[in-house]
Amino acid sequence: MIVHTVELIVPNAYKEQFYDFMINPSDKAYNEWWPGEHLQFHIVKRGEENHLGDVVFMDEYLGKNHRLTFFVAVVKADRPNKIIWQMKKAGIRLPAFVELSLHDTDEGISLTHELRLGYSRILKILDPFIKLYFNKKLQKALEEHCKIEWFKLAEYFELNRIRKGEEGNAASS
Repeated sequence: MIVHTVELIVPNAYKEQFYDFMINPSDKAYNEWWPGEHLQFHIVKRGEENHLGDVVFMDEYLGKNHRLTFFVAVVKADRPNKIIWQMKKAGIRLPAFVELSLHDTDEGISLTHELRLGYSRILKILDPFIKLYFNKKLQKALEEHCKIEWFKLAEYFELNRIRKGEEGNAASS
């Protein structure tokens, strides 16, 4: 199994904001988060009330050389600490999982973004084929993307908070 983990502390952020944003995505908000890099992120099929079973479409660039487009199913929705998505192709669930773990700290959010690809046990012999796709260049692009995007999300929330405050102040004048 291939495991790619990025761990960050994102200051001035709260796990509830991040969780709610990621579990109930919209293309508009996704585009505003990182224009030009984030293209689409929306639910195509609703699951249970807590989003378990939602099928989500995601389309984004990882820098100039990589584009990721895929469907995922929400296989774990533990509000507000963890979301796990499983990638799908042609309606078939793949041995590919994206896990987002969030924990509040005194400094902000402790965020872990983990990508797990591949098999365990006997099917592990297929992992070298996965490495042909998830090569060192793609791993580096994903790591660089993660190290930028989560800080941008905190900035996006702060900008929206300021805008709402300005609108509220203008309305009360």
